[in-house]
Amino acid sequence: MHKYEIAILKAIGSDSITLEELVRKSGLGKDEAMWALEGLSKNGLVRINRKTVENIELSEEGARYAMESMPEEVLLNKISKKPLAIKNLESDEDRIGIIWAKKQSLAIIQNGMLVITEKGKETLRNRSVQYRVLVSLKDDPKSYPEQKAENKEAVDMLKDRKLIVINTKNVIEGIEVTKKGFEETKGLKSDSEIDALNKNIITNGLWKGKKFKAYDVQVPVEREYVPIRHPLRQMMDELRRAYVGMGFVEIDGPIIEPAFRVFDTLFMPQDHPARDMQDTFYLKEPHSIKIDDQEYVERIKEAHVMAWKQDWSRELAEQALLRTHMTNVSGRYVHNIIEDILKHRKSHDLPIKLFSIGRVFRNENIDYKHLADFYQTDGVIIGKKLTLSNLFSTLTDIYASMNVEVKFKPSYFPFVEPGAEVYAYSKNVNEWIEVGGAGVMRSQVTGVERKDISVLAWGLGVERMLMMKDKTLNSISEMYNCGIRWSRERRL
Repeated sequence: MHKYEIAILKAIGSDSITLEELVRKSGLGKDEAMWALEGLSKNGLVRINRKTVENIELSEEGARYAMESMPEEVLLNKISKKPLAIKNLESDEDRIGIIWAKKQSLAIIQNGMLVITEKGKETLRNRSVQYRVLVSLKDDPKSYPEQKAENKEAVDMLKDRKLIVINTKNVIEGIEVTKKGFEETKGLKSDSEIDALNKNIITNGLWKGKKFKAYDVQVPVEREYVPIRHPLRQMMDELRRAYVGMGFVEIDGPIIEPAFRVFDTLFMPQDHPARDMQDTFYLKEPHSIKIDDQEYVERIKEAHVMAWKQDWSRELAEQALLRTHMTNVSGRYVHNIIEDILKHRKSHDLPIKLFSIGRVFRNENIDYKHLADFYQTDGVIIGKKLTLSNLFSTLTDIYASMNVEVKFKPSYFPFVEPGAEVYAYSKNVNEWIEVGGAGVMRSQVTGVERKDISVLAWGLGVERMLMMKDKTLNSISEMYNCGIRWSRERRL
């Protein structure tokens, strides 16, 4: 008999014992104890009493509803005063609310209008049973059996909506030694069977005359979760490897910038729509950031006045904001390197390849491919006689290294000419999705004619790139609305 099995039998003694007590008394690990128990049970030496236990937890969506409100109740509030046209209810939450409001007869559709019913009005007054059960389960998951008995219909609907998750598992209630177990352990030694070979056993022939312990790979053990990085972090690491493998060097820069760095230096006119408050997050504190490089300011001002035929405001240029792209980082390095070459006569081996990966912020409407806070990668190549052919080849190679197909479409961006949009094919939604923009930087941005130095530049959305690679993702918000369980159980 194996030493673990003898330790288990001694620890159990003559009384019934729980698994936790057995592990503590035997000094074995839980997996070791379970392995030994299963072997003893199969041979009829111990009796294991099991019971089925249901554990409940709220899904990410369920937890959010418990903290806020059910989508159908939010919708009922909207139509409580007067009916609303279905065509005007276009948000994801509205669509979910309509489905469940109709299913529960809380609202009906009449002539294209969503109308609240008497049952819906009652729900608004007292809150729905589903919501009350959801809140109770959030506060006390152990109340699930009582809730299931008292509000079975609401509990079943919460399960159907995947707002609660039921985990069923068999637990050991008690363990006891059988009569056969007591009889067969008398006089047995722990070294009568070999459970693992080592150098000493083999070289000294200690295995001779001994039995080898059979292992059962079907024995249940405690589940172990393999440590894994978040898929978005994995995507960024993979992107870095692709860049570095092509000779690029990583750069970084500040998140909070003056508008001068984010817009003006990139030849974006001061009345451009992207600079409006509905698209950009401006700061109250600091309200402005002073620009010290007067010579640089004068060059940018002159370029704006000549090209856009309008006055240029330093006050607007010094407004503090959250960067809307990573090109502010690239632009700063391009300016410094070109200034080193032309003004300070410093030698640089061209081409110079730079890339950055960082968070950017835009006041966007949230949907499956838009967020207000997301990651972007930016790249530049500074060299001589560089063309769109070099640019497209580089981007194709970057995406090909990640097994993503791309194509390019002519487009306009203020700081490049010519410019192109970059599209990648998503098998999830079966369409080409725009993942960024690219082009050859204008001389107004670089401060030097292209015949002397040319700069290729691009900016790409990292989350959208991950959507192209990961077939399990249907929306970029999934990467942020997830929890530990999502990371552990998702298919790799």
